[in-house]
Amino acid sequence: MEPANAAVVNCQANRPDAGNVIYLYYPTTSDSNFPDDVGGIGETTSPLAPFDVSDLDSGIGTTAELRSAITERVKTDYCEFDVRIVQSTNDNGTTNPTPTDPRWQVIGIGSDGNNGLFGIADDVDIGDNDLTDFARVWADSFGNQYGGSGQALGGANSTFERWTNAIAGTVSHEAGHNYGVAHNDSASQPTEDPQSNHLLATGSTGLTGDDRVEDRHFSDTSFEVLAANIGLFEQTVSNWDFINPNDGSADGFRITVLVLPSDGAPSKASMYTGGLSPWSDVDISDDGSETFKGTNYNRYTIDFISPKSWNNGPDGQVPAGEEFHVGVGLTTDYLVRDTSLSSGGSTLELNPRVVGYTTGGSFDPGSGDFHVTFTNPQPEEGPLVLSDFRIRYIPRTIDINEMVPGGKLQGIDGLPVEPWDVRETEQETFQVVDTTDVTVGNLAEDRAVNYIHELDPQCERGITGPPPIGDIDAPFAIEYCPEGHVLGLFPATRVYFEATLTDPEARYFDKDLQRFVEGPLKSRIFVQLPGVKPDLNDNGIDDAIDIDTGECEDVNRNGVCDNVEPKFKYSAKLICGVQKDPEGMRLAQGQYATAINILNPGDRKAILTKKLSLTFPPEEQGPGEVLPIGRDTLGPDEALEVDCLDVRRRLFPDGFQTSYIKGFVVLRSNESLDVTAVYTVKGVEREQDHHRRSGRHDGCKQEHGNDPCHGMGHRDRNGAKCPEDRPRDCEVVEPPVPVSIDVEVVPERRIAVQEPPVKQCPDLVVREIGRPSVRCPGGSGNCRTTVRVVVANIGDADAGPFEVQSVLDPSQSVAVTRQVSDGLQVGEERTLPVVTPPGGNCFDPDCTISVRVDSGQSVRECDEGNNESSETTPG
Repeated sequence: MEPANAAVVNCQANRPDAGNVIYLYYPTTSDSNFPDDVGGIGETTSPLAPFDVSDLDSGIGTTAELRSAITERVKTDYCEFDVRIVQSTNDNGTTNPTPTDPRWQVIGIGSDGNNGLFGIADDVDIGDNDLTDFARVWADSFGNQYGGSGQALGGANSTFERWTNAIAGTVSHEAGHNYGVAHNDSASQPTEDPQSNHLLATGSTGLTGDDRVEDRHFSDTSFEVLAANIGLFEQTVSNWDFINPNDGSADGFRITVLVLPSDGAPSKASMYTGGLSPWSDVDISDDGSETFKGTNYNRYTIDFISPKSWNNGPDGQVPAGEEFHVGVGLTTDYLVRDTSLSSGGSTLELNPRVVGYTTGGSFDPGSGDFHVTFTNPQPEEGPLVLSDFRIRYIPRTIDINEMVPGGKLQGIDGLPVEPWDVRETEQETFQVVDTTDVTVGNLAEDRAVNYIHELDPQCERGITGPPPIGDIDAPFAIEYCPEGHVLGLFPATRVYFEATLTDPEARYFDKDLQRFVEGPLKSRIFVQLPGVKPDLNDNGIDDAIDIDTGECEDVNRNGVCDNVEPKFKYSAKLICGVQKDPEGMRLAQGQYATAINILNPGDRKAILTKKLSLTFPPEEQGPGEVLPIGRDTLGPDEALEVDCLDVRRRLFPDGFQTSYIKGFVVLRSNESLDVTAVYTVKGVEREQDHHRRSGRHDGCKQEHGNDPCHGMGHRDRNGAKCPEDRPRDCEVVEPPVPVSIDVEVVPERRIAVQEPPVKQCPDLVVREIGRPSVRCPGGSGNCRTTVRVVVANIGDADAGPFEVQSVLDPSQSVAVTRQVSDGLQVGEERTLPVVTPPGGNCFDPDCTISVRVDSGQSVRECDEGNNESSETTPG
C-alpha cells in the first residue's frame, strides 16, 4: 500500500528510483579529496572546508538545523524533476570514493568565504551530456559580501531563513549549471514574475543581495531545460469527473491501468483531495499482466480509499446518480483500462466508461503530426465521443487540485502558470470506436524552448573583473562560455488537455427523475502528459539537433528527418485461421495461412512500421480495428517475415476472437522494399475422415481411400484376399487433403511528400502613424502632443490583449502606453489616439515618434520582427 501523502507532490520524500542524484556534501572536517579547480578555470576549490554555522552566525541555529533546512529547500527547488537529493557529512560515497550511481553530482558546501565568489560549477553542460559533476559553494561569502550594517545579512537581517535561502539558492543555481541551465535562462517571459525571483539569475542580470536572501525558484525557461535534460518525476497526471450510474450508493472506486514493463512499477506522486472527492488516498496494487491492442503491459489497480468529507454526499460515499471527481498522478505513464464502483466490497452493476490516452510513439513520420492516441477499452459496449477540447502547452505542472472545472492555472508552489500556447483541435468531435489519434501539435512548429548558444570568439572562460557577471556580485565574475543547442521537450514540458467524454447510449440512474434512463452521459477529463524528445531516426539525439547540425536533411521543413520519412506503402492481404462451416459465404471452408516476406534490396537502412487493419471481425459491414504490429529496421539485404503465428503472438496472445481473421498488413517504409505474400490453403477434413485404428496391417494396402481390409474382395499386397473381418492392427489411411499455395508480389505505392502545415498565428503591425499635433497652452514646458496611431493584425489568427507603446521627442524621452484589452481579430485595424502628458515640445526641432505594438510581448506572432515603426515630421 502506498503511504498517505499530501495532495501535491511530496518534495521531501526519498526517491530511490530517481535517474539522477545530487549529493549535498557538508563536511565536518576539511576534505582534501574534493577535486581542485572545479570548473577548470584555475580557481582553488580544494580542500573543501567544513560546514559549521558558527563560521556564519552562531545565533541563528545549529549546524544540523541549517544543513537540514538547506537540503529541504533544494529538494523543493528540484521537486518536480527526476532527481534524488541526498544530504551527507561523510566523504565515503561523495569524494572517497565517489558515488556509484549512473548519474550524479556532488556539491561541496563549506562555511568558508572566497572574496565574494559564492559558487562554481563544472560547466554549463548543455544537454547534460556529462554523467558526473562537482560544484563548490562558499557559504561565508554571503556574510563577507552582505553582512554589513543594514545589508541583507547584517544585524537583525541575519536570520536562519535568510541564510537558508542564500545558501540553498546558490546550491540549486550551481546544480542547474551542471544540468545545462545558463544565466540567460533566468530571463522572464512577458507575463512571468521578475527575473530577480529566479534561481539562475546573477549579478549581471541585476540580482542583489536582498534578492539572494529570498526564496527563489526556476524560471519557465529554466524549468523547460531541466525537464528535457533530467526528466520529470511525475509523469501522467489525470483527473476525471464521473457520475455514479447505479441506483445505490458506492463506497469504493477502482481504476485499472496498464504500464509498460520497461517503465517499472508506478507509485503515487500526487492525488486530488479537493471537495469534489470522497476519498483522500489511494492503494496501488500489482494485478498481473495483459496484452492490450498488441502491446504487453503490466496491470495495476488504483483503489481510492480513506473516506473524507466532501461536497456531494456522506464521507466516503457517492450517492446514486451523483457526480464525483477523482485524480492521481503517477511516476510512470499509464493507460486507463477500466473502472469499477463497489459497495461493501461488492462490485456494482454499472461503471463509468473511460478512454485511455498516451503519446508514446505518436509522431507521424509522414506529416510530423504529434498525436495523443485515445483508446476505447471496451469497444463491445459501443463507441465513445470526445469533444470540447482545450489544449495548453505549459512550462510547469499544474497543481492536481486545480485540475477541475474552473480551476486556476497554478503550480504546486502556488505560483501562476502561463501557457506557452492555447489551441483547439482541428475538428469538434472525435468518435472513438477502437483507437483515435487527435493531433495536438506538429514538428514543424517551434517548441517552447529552442535556441542555440553560438560560440563567441570574444568570450574568455574564467574569472573576470567588473562589470559583475556570473556567480558573484562583486568584484569578480565567472564566465562559462556555453555552446550548443538548447532544447526543451516537444512541444513543451507538458501538454495539458481537457475534453468532454460522452457515452451516447449509456444506461444510468437519473437522480432528478429517480429512475434509470438511457441516452448520452457526459463526463470531463483533465490530463497532463509529459512532453517528449522526438527521435524518429533512433540515434539517441533529438531530431531538431540532427536537422540543425546537418546530420540529416529536412527539405520539406516538416521537422522530420528526410531519411526516416516514409515514402513507400504496401498493403498485403492477410487471412489466418480455420473456417469450418461448409455453408459459410464469407470465406470457403478451409485452413488459411499467410506469410508476408519483406526484403530490403537497397544499400541503406530501411525503417518500417507495420499495422494490421482488420476487415473481419467485425461481423457487420464496418471498419475493424487498426492494431500496430511493430516498428523494425532492416539493413541492406536483410529480410523478415510477418505471418499468422507472429500476428497471433503479438496481437492475440489468448487466441483469435473468431476462428479466423481477415484484413490487411499495412507497411510504410522510408526505403523501397521487395514485399511478397505467400498464401496457403488446406482443405478441412470431415469428422468421419479422422477415424483411425491403431497400428497397421502389413498385408493390407490403401486403395483410393477405402478400407483395404473391409469385407471380401479386397486383397493384400500379394494379391491374396483379406479376411472378411478387419484385422485388429490394420489402420485406414485416407488420401491427403489438398493443399494450395499462392505467391503474390505486393504492389508498391509512393507516398506523396507532405508540406508542413500552414502556421496560423497573429501578426501585429503598426499600420500608420499620423501627423502629430502639439499644443502648449502653458508655455514650452507644458506641451501636449496628440497623434493618431493605427495598428492591425495581418496574421491568420486572432490576437489576444496587448500593449502599444509610443515613444516621442524631445530626445525620445516621452513614453505613452495604450492597452488593447480585447485584442484584434484577423484583419482588424484599430485607431488609437495617443496624448502625451504635459512636458516638452515634441518638435526639437523635428518630431520623431516611434511605436511598438505588443511592447509587452504578450502575443506569440508569426513574425516578431515587424512590430515597430517610426515617423519623423520636420519642424
